[in-house]
Amino acid sequence: MRTLLFGPLITTVFLFACTGERDNAHTPDLIVVNADVHTVDPSGARVDAFAVSGGKFTAVGGSNEIRALAGDNTEIIDAGGVSVIPGLIDGHTHLIGGSGLAVGVDLSEIEDKDEWLRIVRDKAQSLPDGAWILGGAWDHNLSDGVLPTKEMLDSVAPDNPVLLRDIDGHSAWANSLAIELAGIDADSPVPPGGKIMLDSESGDPTGIFLEGAARLFRDAPGMRDASNPVDGLKAAIRLANSLGLTSAHDMSGNLDAFLAVLDDGDLTMRIWQGGFARGATPEEAIAELSAERARIQQSVAASGMTETMGPLLEIGYVKMMIDGVLSTYTAMMKEPYSDKPDAQAVPFVSHEELSSMVAAAHAASFPVAVHAIGDMGVSWVLDAFAASPRSPGIPMDRIEHIEVVTPDDVDRFSQLGIAASMQPHHATCCVGNYVIDRIGRDRLANAYVWRQMLDNDVPLVLGSDWATSPLNPLIQMADTLHRETRIDGVIRPWDEGNKLTFEEAIHGYTQAGADMTTWAAEIGSITVGKWADFVILDERLPNEIDRNLENRKVAATYLAGRQVYPRLTHD
Repeated sequence: MRTLLFGPLITTVFLFACTGERDNAHTPDLIVVNADVHTVDPSGARVDAFAVSGGKFTAVGGSNEIRALAGDNTEIIDAGGVSVIPGLIDGHTHLIGGSGLAVGVDLSEIEDKDEWLRIVRDKAQSLPDGAWILGGAWDHNLSDGVLPTKEMLDSVAPDNPVLLRDIDGHSAWANSLAIELAGIDADSPVPPGGKIMLDSESGDPTGIFLEGAARLFRDAPGMRDASNPVDGLKAAIRLANSLGLTSAHDMSGNLDAFLAVLDDGDLTMRIWQGGFARGATPEEAIAELSAERARIQQSVAASGMTETMGPLLEIGYVKMMIDGVLSTYTAMMKEPYSDKPDAQAVPFVSHEELSSMVAAAHAASFPVAVHAIGDMGVSWVLDAFAASPRSPGIPMDRIEHIEVVTPDDVDRFSQLGIAASMQPHHATCCVGNYVIDRIGRDRLANAYVWRQMLDNDVPLVLGSDWATSPLNPLIQMADTLHRETRIDGVIRPWDEGNKLTFEEAIHGYTQAGADMTTWAAEIGSITVGKWADFVILDERLPNEIDRNLENRKVAATYLAGRQVYPRLTHD
């Protein structure tokens, strides 16, 4: 017998002793009893036990009937009455891009700029001179609304190059040493849509780099070692497992890093990867991506891990971007910005290029996911999907973020069969901070319309867009239940008609994500025949689940019946 400590929950795991003969070849490897199991199965079943064999769920039901299945070598977990949910699926992550938060500094949800600098100072003091400091997730809108400067970082880390992404991932903040090492000046060319912010008096870079301008740091001395994608990815996956995540729709784009983690046996998540198609023409770009998909499939198959763990890695879709974000006035809007009417968002690709890429992707059996935040950007993407419908058998196309959308376009989502991939914390963190300023109160009813999507039979996939908002799915789901933000200095609910129920929220974080993949029949719910991905929480969820959901912790996470958090010492 061994005892595992799952937060405040003490769970006893032991071998079930049988007095009679039993065919152990057909008995479960693992059973969980005395649990509050939210299966997310289409039947709507709530059970208190299940069995796992060969990495898959083999039975669900009552504790007595499941316990009776145990054999001499069956491992039994008595959950002590706490809630168990399916392994969670994040519908939109940037695991490598966000890994800096796991190995660098994390400034998310911190309002005080002095605290930002204290954290950076402490990190600098822990590193040798010249070592890069990465991470970030800073949000100047939580503070005084004024963008930080390179001089602020210079004051606390003069001998370490610093590059910190903001919470949206669309701006970067650098110190003077980082700018010097990268060889950047006011006249450095930047990719389309990018911008180097310049001081109005000196004409020098302020330390803020918008959109693609942040890519100017990629080849700076020491940057590649500091941002080692394999080490960062392993740290990000460990963090994700600790939060109950067993799968993610990821946008990192570095497939070799994922393969390296797979080869090391540390890919303890199922990754449905978005590929960025780059080439002289859409057809050439998609042909290259198709070849890469075949290479990944061959590598994964050669690993032999899928036989016992299920699907682990696939290039599942083409990822594109049409616009930026509301905070920096780079999201494409149908009407002028309320607080800056002369702002003109520049599309990242033309209407024609977008439509051509969608058509080429569909011809190669790829679904497409397009970042579109402004209502005009959303309309452009819907136009492209309407012009080139996907063939049967291709997973569903989707639009990412959809922070503002008009009612007529919500209808088009339904008519065209397009999924909405949305991130709840983007609403609760930002509506009162800057969204109302950007779009005005008259258009606020068009913002973050989760309920409208479901009411119009639009598949709703929930995720974090980590590192732009918390990776913790329990925080994201809780946000859909309370829909609160700071308005006029007071934290309160807004547009409550767009709130979700817990059942809708957890579906959006489990089966809805599975349904966007070719793995829909294999993961997403606690259902007989599916891979045994599940999460044991630290307490039993109440009958009326409210925002306190965000305070719950994960006691243990299992992938294909294997405990991946906390990691066992013999793993």
